[in-house]
Amino acid sequence: MRVLRTHWVLLSVTCIGVFLRFTNLNWDLGSRLHPDEALIVNGSLAITFFSQLSPGFHDYNGLSVYLLKAASLIASFLFQNPYWSVTPEGVTIVGRHVSALLSSLSIPLLYILGKQLWKKEAGIIAAILFAFTPLIIQLSHFYTTESILIFLELLLLYAILRYAGTPDIYSLVRMSIPVGLLLATKNTAYLFVPIPIAAIILSDQQAYGKVRALAFFLIVSITTFFTASPYSFIDLTGYLLRSRYLTDVVSGRLLMDWTMQFQDTTGLFWILNLLFAFGPLSILGPIGIVGFLSNNYKTWKKPLYVIAMWCIGFLIFLACTYLKFTRYSAPLIPFFALFAAKFLRDIPKTGIGKILLYGAIGSQLLSGLMFFSVYTTDHTARTAADWIGVHIPPASVILVEEWNSIIRFYHPALANKNYRLISFNFYAIDDETKIQNLKDTLAQTKYILLESPKVKNTVTRLRSRYPHSKKFYEDLENGKLGFTKVATFTSYPRFGPFISNDDSAEETFTVFDHPTITIYRNNLK
Repeated sequence: MRVLRTHWVLLSVTCIGVFLRFTNLNWDLGSRLHPDEALIVNGSLAITFFSQLSPGFHDYNGLSVYLLKAASLIASFLFQNPYWSVTPEGVTIVGRHVSALLSSLSIPLLYILGKQLWKKEAGIIAAILFAFTPLIIQLSHFYTTESILIFLELLLLYAILRYAGTPDIYSLVRMSIPVGLLLATKNTAYLFVPIPIAAIILSDQQAYGKVRALAFFLIVSITTFFTASPYSFIDLTGYLLRSRYLTDVVSGRLLMDWTMQFQDTTGLFWILNLLFAFGPLSILGPIGIVGFLSNNYKTWKKPLYVIAMWCIGFLIFLACTYLKFTRYSAPLIPFFALFAAKFLRDIPKTGIGKILLYGAIGSQLLSGLMFFSVYTTDHTARTAADWIGVHIPPASVILVEEWNSIIRFYHPALANKNYRLISFNFYAIDDETKIQNLKDTLAQTKYILLESPKVKNTVTRLRSRYPHSKKFYEDLENGKLGFTKVATFTSYPRFGPFISNDDSAEETFTVFDHPTITIYRNNLK
């Protein structure tokens, strides 16, 4: 354990974490493949400080947009080039740098928290587990809200611990501001609010002091929320309407083609996906939480016990929602890392204990390094486009799946090829019209391009809803349709001989940065 007490270990972990996060941030070569990232970037391009502050949407709140706008203006000023603030491609890269920076800063923050709670060894272990979590590495390569949320979440946890020790006005302010910024980032941040409220209620203050503290907390939090996301209040009607729409989508009351993958799934859906996204931390985290709760049940008033219970509640919330995008689980990662660190630190340092400790850390390191390989190879869409430009004749008819369009056909390799693309919606109900349209389409199709397994996986799983579409994919694979598989492009996470085939993972975990692309040729035409 002595090696875990040295500062050079933290410095090394932080530097490696920075490298994992900042490497190849232009992984999609300006194609802007992530739709949520593109939404925030477009919102940033639409605003002008301080004459036009409306991003034009309420899918996310304003902080992520204003932060990106400010960062892009700073980048343009520093490099004396407007490209970084006026073009979608430039702003996207700036945003990814912001995301990677906040994720990198979260590493030493976790160390500080782990050290404060359970000494240096726990801080080092927590930092390592977090630095090498696959989902964290992936989120650093997008400009979505999760890197912001996690950074603010850690600031909030630090403030809560300070408030528990010294419940004065300064600690209360330090606790209120992160909450307001969290709310200004994303509506799901409302789920964090019970933690500081519980910290106030369970403090040792008198009842009147608690009421004053709660009132002050709410005032400062709401004021911060308004300051960082004013249009959530100015356009309150639009904000509430969009919130209602998003709630209907999250709950499954409103079905969309792009959410069909969650049809007929249960809370068990998360188990496999957390293994892909968290690595061994998906197991170590819950073990650490359960162990902490069982060993500290007499201290249920302590903030850390509340946070452990919050993690259980958040897992139940995720299991009960219809929408189960992998990145929705990201707020659990810092807490999993901390409780897993305590569990590993407390293992008896016998021979078996040391094997378990270093085996757990080593497997998490391997998991992160494997996923990092995704950003050290060419994007499969680029590789596939190069192949198409060489092997598919100009003017060929290519069938592609609607809701699964990743390859951008302005790629230089495809210039002037004049391919005729037919987009078919396999998510549509399997009625006679759809079946006949598919037959007519196949009759004129020379190539079929599946740009990821996402549609195929969903349609073949929902066999009662899509019996004919399911048969189409099966017959396509076994050659009964007269098509032969001519090319497959993969970029699975790998490190040396270790490879993780994550085609079965929740689609947004793979479809943007490392989709498996398959091409079939019609042998009858």
